[in-house]
Amino acid sequence: MPWVKLGLAALMAGVALGGAVAMARSLSVGSGASGGGTAPLAVLRTNDFHALAFAPSDPNVAFFGHHNGLLRTDDGGRTWTPLVERPNFDAMGLAVSRADPKQIYIAGHDVFQESADGGATWQPVQHALPGTDIHGFAISPDDPNRLYAFVNPIGLFASANGGGGARTWQRLTQAPAGIMALAAAGGAAAGGPDTLYAGSMSAGVVRSADGGQTWTPASSGLTSTRVLALATDPTSMQTLYAGTDAGLFKTTDGGAAWAKLPFPGKNAVAIAVSPARPERVLAIYQDMNGRKGDVFRSDDGGQTWSQ
Repeated sequence: MPWVKLGLAALMAGVALGGAVAMARSLSVGSGASGGGTAPLAVLRTNDFHALAFAPSDPNVAFFGHHNGLLRTDDGGRTWTPLVERPNFDAMGLAVSRADPKQIYIAGHDVFQESADGGATWQPVQHALPGTDIHGFAISPDDPNRLYAFVNPIGLFASANGGGGARTWQRLTQAPAGIMALAAAGGAAAGGPDTLYAGSMSAGVVRSADGGQTWTPASSGLTSTRVLALATDPTSMQTLYAGTDAGLFKTTDGGAAWAKLPFPGKNAVAIAVSPARPERVLAIYQDMNGRKGDVFRSDDGGQTWSQ
């Protein structure tokens, strides 16, 4: 198994994950579970911690993807219940359509599926991609039929028609290597291409202003080149959050400058920003053994957490 598939714990400790997977559940915890002195809203015990996504119209509803399925919260991150429990249902990438809240995609290691009923049932996405080891996935916020997928180690692809059936995927040129996270900030609503951001495990954040055709560095101020998660503010194409192995960072100028947020965790492996309430941010800190994730929430754009 390639090292990029092992998750943050294996990357930092140098060992592969193994053993039985505990059932995903939320637990009550005391303060300081992350080592930062702030109590998380919940502690999740799953096999790895990959993706977060809010429902577009409700800031209390969010989804969490891990190696063996999905969890859902209906109270802003305090409690989580299993939505899907399935071995190797690896929701490494998770996206909810803003046009249709019941349309959800997951993409991961040999997984590319969609749900048209809010996650109750799932079916494989029929596609013509050269593989399904998908390390980054995003939906255009302006065009729900436009999808982006980074197929490891082949490159970045885009589909303008939903990506299924006989629909086509275009390979984008000059895609950066080692992508672990994708975020689409929009632009199509104004008649232009999407602005895209990609997080790399070796090159930090890169930005494309032409829908993925060309890329430029956008990492000034980041103290780590290992970017594990990205999330955009739905009200601002220039505002972005980046989760790294050195903590959580934020930019308000499209990546020209980043500032570290007072996030309680030593790392941030999954992030989501609510389209219905953009100042609400969920983020997860993963402990060193890779089996415990502290869920934190900010309601002021990342300045304070889980108060």
